[in-house]
Amino acid sequence: MKTIILTGASDGLGKKFAQICLKSNIKIVALCRTRPDYECEWIKVDLADEKSITNACNTIKERYSQFDALIHCAGVLGVQKLEEITYECLHNVMKINSMAPMFMTAQLIGLIKENEADIINVGSTSGTKQGYPDQLAYTTSKWALRGTSYNLQLELKKCKSRVIELNVGGMNTRLHEKSTGKKIENPEEWMNPKDIANLMLYILNLPKNVEVSEITINRK
Repeated sequence: MKTIILTGASDGLGKKFAQICLKSNIKIVALCRTRPDYECEWIKVDLADEKSITNACNTIKERYSQFDALIHCAGVLGVQKLEEITYECLHNVMKINSMAPMFMTAQLIGLIKENEADIINVGSTSGTKQGYPDQLAYTTSKWALRGTSYNLQLELKKCKSRVIELNVGGMNTRLHEKSTGKKIENPEEWMNPKDIANLMLYILNLPKNVEVSEITINRK
């Protein structure tokens, strides 16, 4: 494992994962809107914008064509009461959580196959059950991402690239705060993103003949 392409690298789980990788001398190519506050390669991208994603993928092809994994870690929550849901919220959540990973993977599929690179789609336990009140957009987007993983596993079945669907429960990150403006209650009861990040790297370092197709991690 030498180079990883990573979305959502500036905060939360993505940042923790990047920091762990850097300690293992793995190069991180961070795809996010703001430059991360640690040493890495950075490509500015707005995952809600088609042209921005295309430009970022072109930069990867030109400058970082040799990579070992593509990790879709970026995500937004979007909390709205059912009767107050706006099209703007639905569109934004679906674009970032579902459409961007699909489109970016499709743009890079040639290099993924050539490099025998792995893909991790960071989903949510919301995508494995009914979800939570006031989170229709988020739950639907994570179900869609899970479906993306299943289809990619089928598409890449005959090559060495592995597709890992990682359904993660509540973590002590700013995901909820960014959407609602309110900090999570009892943060010590939520999972530490560092623990999930360590697991992600462990899975990627497994031999290529070992595939963890899907894993669901809940907080107790």
